[in-house]
Amino acid sequence: MGTPSFFYHNSIIGGRKLSDIDSVVAEALQLFTDLQDLKKVYSQKVMRLEHSFSEEDWKEHRKNGLFLFKYDRPVFNKDLFLQLIRDVCNCIKRNRPEIKEQIKSISKFFDGVTDDFFEDFLLDGHKVSPSPLSFSPEEQNLLNFVVRQALYPFLEKYVSLLPQEVGDDGWQRNYCPVCGEKANLSYLRQEDGKRYLICPFCGQEWLYRYLACSWCGNEDHKSIRYFEVAELPGYEVYLCEQCHGYLKTFNAKKAVSHEDWVLEDVKTIALDLLAQQEGYTGPGKRIM
Repeated sequence: MGTPSFFYHNSIIGGRKLSDIDSVVAEALQLFTDLQDLKKVYSQKVMRLEHSFSEEDWKEHRKNGLFLFKYDRPVFNKDLFLQLIRDVCNCIKRNRPEIKEQIKSISKFFDGVTDDFFEDFLLDGHKVSPSPLSFSPEEQNLLNFVVRQALYPFLEKYVSLLPQEVGDDGWQRNYCPVCGEKANLSYLRQEDGKRYLICPFCGQEWLYRYLACSWCGNEDHKSIRYFEVAELPGYEVYLCEQCHGYLKTFNAKKAVSHEDWVLEDVKTIALDLLAQQEGYTGPGKRIM
């Protein structure tokens, strides 16, 4: 997915206020619509490979909560990845010309990428490590965002071939069963009200307890509350008083339709701002 709300809070919104939200959302929707279209084109080019989990791997995954990347990782085509990196950078420059110099620096970083880069990124917090010393914190955030965008078609293909049991009621942990990342969104199913968390990195969905904090696991209902706003029907924001985390949730019983989750995350940036202005922490600060 690429965690749009994280990207916009750290690299774009800066000191902008809630009163600016309409223009922020309009800018973000254009960028992420373009990025989604770009990734769909590349998804058709990614090779499909069957997974190679042993029976023991699967048992350990379920019993001990080890995410699946520990056993079997996506296969990356370096040339295809670098092509997509260039296209992602060009897409951002078209939408955000004021940061074209930062994008130029980031493009140069990939001249020296080796095959080890992919495994290091997957197993080291889903970020470039070590970050280039010459990069500012804003450039480091932007670098990680670009990489996550370019990796997504490969991760999407990987997830699409997983057994249906991945993320079912035998998991119910507060991190992704595939890659280990924390959710940035969740939804409540219309037919039964069951709650599913959505991974911002690989797109996997998994079942989770209805009233439990997705950050710290707190199950004390008295210390979990939610708010909603009339302008965004169907959305609830759950707040944990123990860890001061928040999670945006789409309640399908209150609204019958939605776009893909990346664009939904963008459309609801106002909810992130409201929660963060009250001192709650969400996506970006808590990856992995």
